[in-house]
Amino acid sequence: MLGISQIVAYGALFYAFAPLKTHIATLLDTSEAIVMTILSLAIVTQALLTPLVGSWADRFGALNVLKLGFLLGASGFFGLGALEFAFLTSFYWLGLCFVLIGIGLAMSTYEVAFSAAVQFDEINSRKNISIISFYGGVASTLTWISIYPLISVIGLLYACLVLAAILLGFSWLISRYKHERYHPAKQTKAESKPFRWGLLSTAEKRAIIILASAGGFEYFLFSATTLLWVNWFQLQFENAFLAVILASIYGPFQVVGRLVEMKFGHHIDARITGLVAGLLIPLSLISLLAGTLPLAIVAMALFGMGHGILTVSFGFVTNLYFGADVYGRAKGWIGMPRVVGLAIGPSIGGFLLAFSEHVFISVMIMFAIASALLFASLMLIKPTNPVHIASTR
Repeated sequence: MLGISQIVAYGALFYAFAPLKTHIATLLDTSEAIVMTILSLAIVTQALLTPLVGSWADRFGALNVLKLGFLLGASGFFGLGALEFAFLTSFYWLGLCFVLIGIGLAMSTYEVAFSAAVQFDEINSRKNISIISFYGGVASTLTWISIYPLISVIGLLYACLVLAAILLGFSWLISRYKHERYHPAKQTKAESKPFRWGLLSTAEKRAIIILASAGGFEYFLFSATTLLWVNWFQLQFENAFLAVILASIYGPFQVVGRLVEMKFGHHIDARITGLVAGLLIPLSLISLLAGTLPLAIVAMALFGMGHGILTVSFGFVTNLYFGADVYGRAKGWIGMPRVVGLAIGPSIGGFLLAFSEHVFISVMIMFAIASALLFASLMLIKPTNPVHIASTR
């Protein structure tokens, strides 16, 4: 259930804007870059809410937060579809819808799903996080191959209504699942342990700073590239259909990366597997500079594998330093820079791509290298969570 929830969350609340942005821009008689900028500004609200969402996950249970996130996201898409009504066709209404979707995204993606996994079974959290992210890896591919043809046939209004209905349906399913099957080992109705900066050990403070910084850089380049791959490849090869196919390659290879992590990486220190994955990303981006179709295919495969493994690594490495009773709040702090990167990536990436394709990729390479170097420095910090200390020896 948690795994499928991430297909829905990332598919509807993030990846769907790759095909939707063109139709929204046309409706408002503006550019796609402007639409992405408004989306970026709206998602900043997600960054501001991230620590609070983490606290809610610890206090009220992550599944309750997840359920509410889908409801808010559905409300945003109902409103987004209504843009087609003349009296609502405005940038103000678009901004309101994007804010609702941004808040929904904050409450329904990996950070919250991973919190649920840790609350449910902390000892096996790495395995469960891998399974959750395994499903999420196909979100981009499933979204793009379905939404691009869907919106061209039924239009923006009905495409948004379909997405809203899916989000509503899944909120209901989570509610049923929670009542019937979800019984976490540790109830989280109250915060059992205080979590403040002054109470953290030096190792825990360093872990938060490094994970937050590395995650911020990685999510910036991830959001800047994934929502613009179709545009990038269309500029490179001047073929819209080929561009969609190439942009869709990385999704299945995220799944491949997570399968490799589940099969072979579970007995290796997650910091090491994360570092290897982090190095695959700049390598993939450098390969794109060659401008050839075979290397583009290889590059997207490496990009997908690297990001797929990194998602698991960021989720589990946090648990190496923070236990189930504070995991949600720790992820909230760590997640704030990541969400800022997620928010500003599409707009900055759009302007960089409009300026120069070479500059766009070069900047992404710089951020990928910085993220990998920061992640490598975690090897200098010993884990502090006794539940997992033995797994890093």
